[in-house]
Amino acid sequence: LTECLGIILKHDFPEKWPQFTVHLKELLHAQDAQRVYTGLLALLELIKRYRYSATNRDVLNEIAKELFPQVQKIAEQAIASDDELAMRMAWLSFKSYYNTIQSGLPVSLQEPANLVAWGTSFIKMIEKPVAFDKDTIDEDSAKEPVWKAKKWAVRSVNRLYSRYGNPALLPSSNAKKHGAFAKLFTANFMPQIMRVYLQQIEGYTAGQVWMSLRIRGLVAQFLSDCIKEKSAWKLLKPHTEAIVAHFVFPQLCFTKADQELWEDNPVEYVQKRIDPLDDFGSATVAASNLLIDLAFDRKSATLNTILGFVNNVLTTYLQSTEETRDPRAKDGALNMMSALCGALISRKSPIASTLPEFLLTHVVPEFKSQYGFLRARALDTYCRYSSVEFPDKQISRSVFESVFNLLHDPELPVRVHAALALQPMIENDENRDALAIHLPQVMQVFLNLTNEIDSDTITHVIEEFVEVFADRMAPFAVELAQQLRDTFMRVMGDVVSNQPELNSSNIEDISDKTMAAMGVLKTMGTLVLNLENSPEVVYRLEEVVFPIARFVLDQRVVDLYDEVFEILDCCLFAVKAVSPNAWNLFGAIYACFKNDGVDFIEEMLPLLDNYVTYGMDTVATNSDLQERLFDMIESVMKSDRVGENECICACKLAETIMLHGRGKVDGMIPGFISLAAAYLLVGDAIKTTPFLVHALEIVLNALHYNPVITLNVLEQYQWTEGIFTRLVQSTSKFSRVHDKKLLIFGLTAVLNIPAAQLPPSLQNGLPQLFEAVLHVFQSLGKAIEARDALERMYEGDDDDEAFDNEFEWDGAEDELDGGEDFEDVDDADEMQSAFLKELAGQAAKALGSDEDEADLNSDDDDDDDFGSPLDEEYTLESPLDEIDAYIHLQDKLAEMQHANAAVYDAIVQNLSQENTQFVQSLMEEANRQREALAAQQQQS
Repeated sequence: LTECLGIILKHDFPEKWPQFTVHLKELLHAQDAQRVYTGLLALLELIKRYRYSATNRDVLNEIAKELFPQVQKIAEQAIASDDELAMRMAWLSFKSYYNTIQSGLPVSLQEPANLVAWGTSFIKMIEKPVAFDKDTIDEDSAKEPVWKAKKWAVRSVNRLYSRYGNPALLPSSNAKKHGAFAKLFTANFMPQIMRVYLQQIEGYTAGQVWMSLRIRGLVAQFLSDCIKEKSAWKLLKPHTEAIVAHFVFPQLCFTKADQELWEDNPVEYVQKRIDPLDDFGSATVAASNLLIDLAFDRKSATLNTILGFVNNVLTTYLQSTEETRDPRAKDGALNMMSALCGALISRKSPIASTLPEFLLTHVVPEFKSQYGFLRARALDTYCRYSSVEFPDKQISRSVFESVFNLLHDPELPVRVHAALALQPMIENDENRDALAIHLPQVMQVFLNLTNEIDSDTITHVIEEFVEVFADRMAPFAVELAQQLRDTFMRVMGDVVSNQPELNSSNIEDISDKTMAAMGVLKTMGTLVLNLENSPEVVYRLEEVVFPIARFVLDQRVVDLYDEVFEILDCCLFAVKAVSPNAWNLFGAIYACFKNDGVDFIEEMLPLLDNYVTYGMDTVATNSDLQERLFDMIESVMKSDRVGENECICACKLAETIMLHGRGKVDGMIPGFISLAAAYLLVGDAIKTTPFLVHALEIVLNALHYNPVITLNVLEQYQWTEGIFTRLVQSTSKFSRVHDKKLLIFGLTAVLNIPAAQLPPSLQNGLPQLFEAVLHVFQSLGKAIEARDALERMYEGDDDDEAFDNEFEWDGAEDELDGGEDFEDVDDADEMQSAFLKELAGQAAKALGSDEDEADLNSDDDDDDDFGSPLDEEYTLESPLDEIDAYIHLQDKLAEMQHANAAVYDAIVQNLSQENTQFVQSLMEEANRQREALAAQQQQS
């Protein structure tokens, strides 16, 4: 019924049901407990209606002001009772509070009196003693009202602190709004809540208090936030050693519940261990994050203590007899080391020199442990520290062989972790050579694991192996693809068959299977791409891949469209041709577009581009294909479901057709021009620079394709003057090399038409068109240099100091200890802003930008309502790449001087002395380019 009420409120409140809050108030003030409970249920539904809104806060602000004083009294009275209904009322009261402060903190709740009242209730609920039986209590007990009430009290405190009360986490945008509240919270409430949390931890470790997994996770998250704020850290610091030893460490050890899951459902065990999202928000993950924050946000105070604790556990285990060893404790110690690997493995780490000994003494021996979970943990730890080099190659070889042998371990989790550990090991030449001999068998093991766990994790390993061993894949590539296909069809068969029965119980399983299928498709795409030099093998792979693609398209599995389009794109790109099988599939792609594809045009574009690029001979002779391609472009350009990014994709496809089909698709040109004109000739139809440029480039491509056809269309509909005016006014927005060359080629095509055949509106504007061409040439050289610099930057050394992510170990004091109050603590927004500005500065230098820092930080847009220009795309390839702009201009001017003297005289005679000299410099550059090309041809 509450769900029904929520739906009614969504549609009828407040317009059709303005009295609802009056009814709520009556219920909350009723003397009958059941009516009050009903009021709380209804209140929560109303709050859920607005909880995520950051702008429409009036309703929640009014609720907090008018109703929450009574809700707090209800909670206070309920806490004093042990009655189940009372605990339900407390739980609903705290849940309502939490949802109210999700996206904003009402002013009334910031008042000291309200903070004290609610804070007192939260503390009382958290402290409330509850009897429990150690032998029978389990996570099912967490569903009981009293534990739910405790959980929502903790969640409310955490939300208050992390979002509004922690000066170190308070974004600069909220500093003024919540700064006073943050000071009030840290000064008056933090000491009390810290006392309560620490007491709960102490009681839990002593076995006197029970904490559900969720509450343990929430407590760990709260302590992590405390580490980042100076006053809270002072309260927490004296207790860190005990927290690590008695709260964090036990949660990172292999537990009885882990053992049961390992034995009863090893697949789920693996998914929880290798997929962080699968166990997101768990107590284990929160404890691990707390450990990381302690070790590195407050490293001078805690790191040595933590490492000393770990060393003590490992040494005790090593020195104990087989009978007295505690393998669960060692699992916890290795888990702690795994959590800390991100910084400990750094070159500047204070323990970097001891890591080889650590691995050989405490990790590698456990590859042969009698305990499966310890073998898996050792593999996981080794994987995280795999970049550590051993002093002896023989040792490295022995470790590799041990990991390799564990691929055949009887326990599924061990085999999975062995596969994951092998992935980084193939960076070593000797390991690669050793694996190459067994490559078919290894890939078979990986495929078997993928089939067992239905996860994309192992497919990432397969993908890596396919890429590394590309030169050795050809002999069994088809067999591998067939097995991947079988895996895909089995997984997707389960997904499709369960789709009609989709519910909360199976949605997670279906999501996992879909992700696994996605991973299989990515692996197949990598396999195809790495066989680019073996087109005969790729053609055989098409026979395996295309039925999968047809299945996804026919079944409309939209979650996999992106991967299917990508793998088909890989097939066409690898062979640089469109096979009959690929053309047979085009019908399914077109049908997909008509059903869902307008929304997926961005994902489809690379594939469609390859169909046109490598299949133009077929497109040119098939009117049906031309009609379908035009329909796709027109549908996007005229759709009210898409934005300008999708329209740009349509423009790009039109460009590909015109560039690759010159002289072959005359019938499509008028339609393209009409689609562009519909935007270019309406003042406010175009909102951004990228779309403006791409719409103009449809016209420029048409001029480059055939200027006579294009000008006839423009004249027929009286569009010539309007479009050319817009074009000349926008030349400064053509920032990429491709844009500038297209502008040059399009306008010079017009200038090469005999004057008598030019529209009257252009005959008088020829000098202006030529000046526009010269204006583009003035910036073309710098644009080419910037593109080359960008290419060098992206393809250069990954170890560039400017982008070094090495963990910072320098400095004896913790960075977070600086500052006296929250105004002095760098918040995340400011750090991100500074980082982005730094990257902008580096990019400007790399691209040869003349802009200074003031320009980078300026909010001015140079009166440009369209925003930023297009970013250079150094990977963009087109037929224009084969044409040198300088040589092209020299040739066109020579042609004009010989065959079109009237136009030549019109543009040359009006040149200023400065532009005359500039033209001469362009001719000299053209001569240099000719000489360079001649030299290259001689060398080849």
